[in-house]
Amino acid sequence: MASFADASFDAIITDPPYAEIDRDYGRLSESEWHGLMRDVIGQVRRLLKPTGSAVFVLQANSERVGRVRPWLFEFMAWTSREWNLVQDVWWWNISTPPTGSCQRKNGLMRPSVKACVWLGAAKCYRNQDAVLWTPSESMARLKYANRARRVSPSGMSVRAGKIVETVAERGGVTPYNLLPISNGNSVTSGGAKGHGAATPEALCDWWVRYITRPGDLILDPFFGSGTVGAAALKAGRSVVGIEQHAPYVELSRQTLITAEAPDAG
Repeated sequence: MASFADASFDAIITDPPYAEIDRDYGRLSESEWHGLMRDVIGQVRRLLKPTGSAVFVLQANSERVGRVRPWLFEFMAWTSREWNLVQDVWWWNISTPPTGSCQRKNGLMRPSVKACVWLGAAKCYRNQDAVLWTPSESMARLKYANRARRVSPSGMSVRAGKIVETVAERGGVTPYNLLPISNGNSVTSGGAKGHGAATPEALCDWWVRYITRPGDLILDPFFGSGTVGAAALKAGRSVVGIEQHAPYVELSRQTLITAEAPDAG
């Protein structure tokens, strides 16, 4: 990252390694992870254009059942203080299978949510129109509803008809900051390509469309299987990926070739 000039990139989207996880490329202790990420954040802030932003996809893990490691929350607190957390955004993997912690003897819930730590200036570029949700049938039926203001027991008032008019005019529904996207074993998943900890292409595509424009240049400093790159190319953006683990370099190269020529398999 140090080899690039200041303000070289429009956005940075990445899924870094996590602390205290054994992978074929090694393991980082919590202190080592924080040291690495502080260096990365320093470079990210230098490399981003003034209107650019960065997204880090991260998930908390546990030291043992019933005791969550604090590194993710420390990272979010530190970057919020030292830089700026644009909004708290979470990815909900709706296809998460049960884990050992979910067993009846342990009684915990499925760890199915990851943080999308979104960092940048408060006025960083984003295009909400590019990520509107498709209106549901129930929303469409509301156009026949009474347009009088309805007041709920809490005192909140809404005009159902006005909501529907806005949805029709914009062509979609404002997304929530919880993104329900499956990470099943599809042909576009990192797992299907041989990477055991990859982000689904649908999530990468969502962030690419939301925080970049066509023609923009995106950096992924932990390129892995190249999923961010595939999403960027398919959306008409350019991408630079950095990866030091040799097997993943070849894997990401094949991912990009397929993204540029999908019929080639």
